[in-house]
Amino acid sequence: MKDLIFEHSKLHVEGETFYMARLDGRDVILATGGDEAASGLGKVLRGEEAHRTIGGSRVKVRICPADYENMLAFDRKVIPHRRLVALTKEAGLRSGLGTGNRVIITGSDCEGLADSAALGVFSGIFRAMMRAGRSGWFIQQSVVRELIPEGVDPAAHPGLGHTGGYGPRELLRSGLFAFAGLGGYAKFDRPIGADADHAIVGGRDEESLAESLELNKIALAEARDYTKFTVDTCNLFDFPVTLEKREDVELRRVFKDRTFNIPNILDRYEGFTYVFGEEEVARLGRKYWRACRVHKELHDFVAGLKGAEPFDYELSLDETPEPTPARELLFYLVVLEEVVGLPREAVTSVAPSFAFRKRADYDGDLDRDLRPRVNACASIAAAYGQIICVHSGSGHGVATGKGEGVDKALAEATGGELQLKVSGVYQEILWRVLSEAVEPAERALFEEVWEETRKITAVVGGIEASGSDDAWTIQVVKGYGSTQADLARQLLPQADPVYRRPDDDFFRHFAYLVWRPLRAYIYATITAETWERYSDAVEAYTTMRLDGLFGA
Repeated sequence: MKDLIFEHSKLHVEGETFYMARLDGRDVILATGGDEAASGLGKVLRGEEAHRTIGGSRVKVRICPADYENMLAFDRKVIPHRRLVALTKEAGLRSGLGTGNRVIITGSDCEGLADSAALGVFSGIFRAMMRAGRSGWFIQQSVVRELIPEGVDPAAHPGLGHTGGYGPRELLRSGLFAFAGLGGYAKFDRPIGADADHAIVGGRDEESLAESLELNKIALAEARDYTKFTVDTCNLFDFPVTLEKREDVELRRVFKDRTFNIPNILDRYEGFTYVFGEEEVARLGRKYWRACRVHKELHDFVAGLKGAEPFDYELSLDETPEPTPARELLFYLVVLEEVVGLPREAVTSVAPSFAFRKRADYDGDLDRDLRPRVNACASIAAAYGQIICVHSGSGHGVATGKGEGVDKALAEATGGELQLKVSGVYQEILWRVLSEAVEPAERALFEEVWEETRKITAVVGGIEASGSDDAWTIQVVKGYGSTQADLARQLLPQADPVYRRPDDDFFRHFAYLVWRPLRAYIYATITAETWERYSDAVEAYTTMRLDGLFGA
């Protein structure tokens, strides 16, 4: 691997010049300047003095490892105006795109790169942000599904960590390094956010719930320097509870003889009126009680981690097979605020279910179903000072987002005040690029990924025995239930081993499972030209979504 300096990262601050670089197979920050300047900001970063050739000249330079602590210090202490902030609470952002990052270059990947300048998915996302001039959640992954928090044994949590075995700290570090390397501090004057996405809490009883809470708190603690925290308690809907008498009395008191008048987020339309009867209050109270209590517990936990530093907090209700009824969303928010005691300003966004399925286009009626449902939920969220967020934003392909006209419908139903998350599609784009590669080794890589995905899909579906003692394969199979097994059995017979395609449905749904075991091979194969084509495709997709949601 050859040494390189990311030229776009060049930044002058108070007489010193800073660069992001890769030297001897590791990410570093270079600080240069005169003797007087060298005793200033560069000293904020932990490093050593040396001499290097930069721009054809031999200069004195401070070489600082681009590790977690130094990247945070660079953002917080070197840059005059830090970029990593709570986008809603600090920067006032009311709309934006969250871009899930599964194709990243970690510190441990650097030595094995075929292209030493590779920055993974971040390059294309950054270009789209630059073109649109929009802030967004540049760094985002599920901290207890896609990542493995430090100190957690993945074998004890089947299915955890399918992006490559790193944790929240390394994702944040690599994202900040990529942002700086691409010129984020030198050329992009807007802030970015980091979303500790989908802390997923579950459990069948109090014991298993306690175990899930412990795992999530470990992940959230490691993600303390993120600026947004998305907590999903859908698995606790209908969790068996018996309310204490005082809890039952308080719940009934809050809703008794009360009419909720919700203004429409769109001024030209009528608002909404809701009344809850005693039987409905009792039923919904039992359904959502444990989920709401856990939100209070985890919000308070995050607040303790962050101290006086602002942060955004999102409620996720989207991991359900049926769409969230607007009146139940209202009930949920009222209970959180008036019964459980979560302050209104605590929650910045909420993500109901709109019947969006992962990796599939929306198949409902836009005018009859989607627009009115989104409008009602967005209006309720706005009445409680929150922004609606749409999850599972990736669709069947890469040309139309979630389907023809869906982004426009979402924008119209909310007046453009919405947030949306995409993630898995960025891996799908890479497979498409590799499938069209001219380089034989890259085409062979796609063929191998396709075949390995076929094998693991067959194992998940129970069609074939594993035939492997690979720990990751065993862990994956343990982590999948009957729903995914049924999907595997449904999709796999459609696969044609002669004409292997990146848009084969089984491949689109299950290819992410082979990312972790093949990660080093993938990065050792992809050339600079292919990374460039990948960045172009990511930029085109991200730009298309930004334009569709928020206007060109």
